[in-house]
Amino acid sequence: MIALLLAACAAGVTYLATAPLARRRSRRLRAKARWQTRHYGERGCTVVAVSLTLPTGEVFDEHVVARVPDNDPDWNARFLAAKAEAEERAFHLNAGEP
Repeated sequence: MIALLLAACAAGVTYLATAPLARRRSRRLRAKARWQTRHYGERGCTVVAVSLTLPTGEVFDEHVVARVPDNDPDWNARFLAAKAEAEERAFHLNAGEP
């Protein structure tokens, strides 16, 4: 019983010691991230988005700007309009960061 209590206390102390370090690391990584435009195919559509991305390519957050069906006869115009809007959003989101 005492061994179980000591193990639980040790686990709690370990968690309390490492949790702030993990949060700081996450904040440092997020500070290196920038909003970028990207597009990809998903279920018969081209998704145009603005993503908060690390230099390594890891995505923290994403805002979908548009989903353009691949068989849309006006695909090119809709895709280019969505890309332009995504680029403007990325510019403004990055400008608002310290």
